[in-house]
Order: sequence, then structure tokens, then C-alpha cells
Amino acid sequence: MISVKNLVKKYSDELTALDNVSFEINKGEICGYIGTNGAGKSTTVKILTGVLDFDSGSVLLNDIDVKKNPFAVKEIVGYVPETANLFNSLTPKEFIYFIGTIRKIEMNILIRRLSNFAEIFDFKFLLDESIGNLSKGNRQKILITSALIHNPEIIFFDEPLNGLDANSIFVFHDLLSYLISKNKTVLYCSHILSTIEKVSTKIILLDKGKIVINSKTVDLKNSDNYTDLENIFRNLNPEQESGKISFENLFE
Repeated sequence: MISVKNLVKKYSDELTALDNVSFEINKGEICGYIGTNGAGKSTTVKILTGVLDFDSGSVLLNDIDVKKNPFAVKEIVGYVPETANLFNSLTPKEFIYFIGTIRKIEMNILIRRLSNFAEIFDFKFLLDESIGNLSKGNRQKILITSALIHNPEIIFFDEPLNGLDANSIFVFHDLLSYLISKNKTVLYCSHILSTIEKVSTKIILLDKGKIVINSKTVDLKNSDNYTDLENIFRNLNPEQESGKISFENLFE
């Protein structure tokens, strides 16, 4: 479970990234955490994973205080960042073994899990190749594997579909369903609104550091005047709505 109360993060007196943000995500929920560029999504994820400090408020992950015990939090968390920062000189097998050592996973379990992930994401033939030579999609598969190899209780996905082919996206969506069936807590950040709408059980919309929407997906869809998330986004910045912007002089 993720519990955030009155969270404030300021980068300067003029720039407040998160302004009194509060929400909860229960076990067995996938929360689509969305917002415009600069809304505070990445800042939130960095705080929740213990990477970034904050000014005030509280953050608990499975009742563990992120500020007081960041190492314990990291033990129960899996994180797929937006950009894959991997060791290019290592092979996928070497990299996952390295992660497994840090996570203190028994070698026989680590070998079996890596084989399972390589099977479902179809990268068995790449296990001994240099990561630096892999395609963006295959690097993303390794990144996802490294985040989940220790079977974390709470998982953060930040644009996890980057570079994945259509079949791998289908596999990833099935994996999400499996994780929820195992009562995991998932926070999913993405700009692909149709995906968020499809996979999320709960949606939180952030705008300029404040929560605009915090609702179960089914309740949001059943609310008055709801059409889709794209329409909600357009209403956040009505001056940018398609049809109100003139492109006539764009190439002059």
C-alpha cells in the first residue's frame, strides 16, 4: 500500500513541484498517475522510491516511512524509470546476476526467474550479448526484468512501454494483470492515455503540482460528461485545444 499525505516538494521559492499532495493506493490496485509535462509526476516517483527528499508531509510504503527508513523501502520496491540506464559493457545475464546479488536472491532462484522472464519476453537468445548492442526494446525488457526479479510488493512504472514491440506490449499487459492477481501495488505513469484508461483500476491526474482527479477508474467513467482522458487533458489547457491553434504561419 502507498500512503501519501500533504506532500510538499519545492525546488526553489518560485518553483513548487508538489503542493500538498495526498493519495492512497491499496494492494491489488493499478493507479494510473498522469499529468502534463512538469506536473510533478517524476518528482513524485523519485520521492516514493527514496531517491529524492521532500520538504514536508509523509510517505508510507507498506507502513514503512520513506524518509526514516529508505533502505527498507528499496527492498520492497521495483522501479522501471523512463530512461534505461544499464551497464552497456555487461550482458543481460551478467547484469541480472549483479542485480540478484544486490537483492540477495539465492542463485538457483535467480537463474530460474531470469529464464522465466527471458522466455515470456523472448530474449533468451540475447542473454550473452552485450547490452550496449541491444535494441531499445530489448534493453527495455532487461530493465523490466531487473525491476521485478526480486518479486517486489510495490512497483513503479514510468513509461514502461518505451521501445517495446506490439507482442511485448501484450505480454506486459498480461503481466500487469498477473501482478494485480498477486495483490501487488502498482503506480503506472504514462502519456499513453488509452493504455492508462484500459489497465488502471484507479486514476490520479496531477496538474501544476496539485491533484485534479483522484478516482476509481470505473467511477470516473460513470461520471457526468465523461468521454475519455484525452478530453480531460484538453480541458486542462483549453487555449491549446485543437482547432483553436492557428498553424497558418507555421512554416513562414
